[in-house]
Amino acid sequence: MREARSATVAVMVLWLLAATDESAALRDGAARHEDSGPLGRLAGSLRDRMLDVVGPDEIVERLDVNAVLERVDLDALLERVDVDALLERVDVNRLLERVDVDAVFARVDPDALLARVDVEALLARVDMNQLLARVDIDAVIDQVDVERVVRRAGIPEIVAESTGSVFESTLDLLRRQLLGLDVVETRAVMRLLSRDEYSLPAGPDALVGDGGPTHSMPVPNAPTTDVTGHYAGGVTRLAAFIVDIILAMGSFTITSGALGSTLRTAGLPIDDLTGGGVLFAASSALWLFTYWWATTAIAGRTPGMALVGLRIVTRTGLPVSGRRAFVRVLALPLSFLLLGLGLLGIIVDRERRALHDLIAGTSVAYDWGDRMATMPTPLARWLAQREAAIDPPDTMPRPTSRDQR
Repeated sequence: MREARSATVAVMVLWLLAATDESAALRDGAARHEDSGPLGRLAGSLRDRMLDVVGPDEIVERLDVNAVLERVDLDALLERVDVDALLERVDVNRLLERVDVDAVFARVDPDALLARVDVEALLARVDMNQLLARVDIDAVIDQVDVERVVRRAGIPEIVAESTGSVFESTLDLLRRQLLGLDVVETRAVMRLLSRDEYSLPAGPDALVGDGGPTHSMPVPNAPTTDVTGHYAGGVTRLAAFIVDIILAMGSFTITSGALGSTLRTAGLPIDDLTGGGVLFAASSALWLFTYWWATTAIAGRTPGMALVGLRIVTRTGLPVSGRRAFVRVLALPLSFLLLGLGLLGIIVDRERRALHDLIAGTSVAYDWGDRMATMPTPLARWLAQREAAIDPPDTMPRPTSRDQR
């Protein structure tokens, strides 16, 4: 037994000497070869014989890996490893196929990961100019649905609302100025005729009724006043008539010009058919009549009246019919005869009716919808001062329109 143990020790010593001899040869750059010396060849033969007898599996099973790793100098080992050569022999695709990505992400704590990221330092290292230089702006814009972005941002609604607000504000400003002039005109006429302006009826019964305004003109020192349903003043009606004349004659000029050009192109002697302007006068009169009658019958007011906030109603305040509108427009020229004496009723009549209104049984009232009227500030202040200076306040109630009737 002692001899076998001595032989085994001798063999292990020879093996180690051979390994040492080979290690020294490798460090010196010598190639590994069978003729590395008699001792090396003997150790190699003994090593191969031991591996044939014992077997590598049995050696691995009996090997204490932890003890081996404790004695291994990892730094020296890593220095001798050729990392580039090792990575070249790794099949990355096969390696990734064996990686369970879901399991990896399941073990990642995003909050902890982001908490360890220094965003400011990261952004400080980013060259924004170089980054933007690599961005193809045209390609980005081509992929953006601009129309959809505009719709989702609500820009059309914003533009429409802004445009509507500007138009309404301008329209309110125009109407307020005309209303203020109506108040001045009514007060001047009433004082000239020695009448109490508060004795005038406010408007047709169907529009004001019980609980409505009790006198014709809005209170001058009130911040806002509901004027819808009041009889309209002369200044506002004059402004509406001027707008209607401009619109009617402008549309007639454009239409007649286009028609005349078409007839001349067709070879018709349009100049001979005019008869020295008779055809032009007749056609313009027919156009004006149709303009006033059609707009009044359909909408109850002309475009000019709609602009300044007026409406034509019956004497009781009901909508006008087509027949009544026809009679009113037919009688309209009569109010302009004798230097416009038929129009004086707008400022002197209790219900502000001109001659053609009397004939057709109609009235003209303010129609601002549910919008409140605000008197122009300078004019309201001046009217309030005049009222306080001329008519001291009293405790007697003003008469209502129903009381006056």
